[in-house]
Amino acid sequence: MKQTMGERMDADEVLPVDLSFEELFYVHAVRVARLAHLLGAEDPEDVAQEAFFRLYAARRTQQVANVVGYLNRIVVNEVRTRQRRTVVSRRTRLHLTTAPPASEQVERDESVSDLLRALDELAPRQREALVLRYWLDLPLAEIAAVMQVRLGTVKSLISRGIARLGQELEDLR
Repeated sequence: MKQTMGERMDADEVLPVDLSFEELFYVHAVRVARLAHLLGAEDPEDVAQEAFFRLYAARRTQQVANVVGYLNRIVVNEVRTRQRRTVVSRRTRLHLTTAPPASEQVERDESVSDLLRALDELAPRQREALVLRYWLDLPLAEIAAVMQVRLGTVKSLISRGIARLGQELEDLR
């Protein structure tokens, strides 16, 4: 069951209760911070830290059956809360810095930059649904649980998000 930092864990995998908090952190820290970044958090490391703090507190008072799902839910809720509290220009949130690569790498970097800019223009809940579906590869039912909405709402958010994302990418070209 031991995983390295970069390995992906299935969202429905239940971790043993006796797994140490340090091991949980080691397995999920990078993934949780990336999730927060993709959801639009200005400070993804702080969101990840808050998620693990809340997980630690919850594990002390209750048994958390699905740690991965619980962490995902905390991250989504924390990003939502922080976005409500902070009014910041969306354009200044993403700063991608790379060394000057070969022409093929430049095109790939521009595509990634365009995708992130287009993703940044989506409504927060559409962005959440798309990131959970296509980055974490969660099933629709799990996305509904993480976002605390109905399955039909998730389908609608994903459908509309993809359509809007296509429009945004067209506008960037």
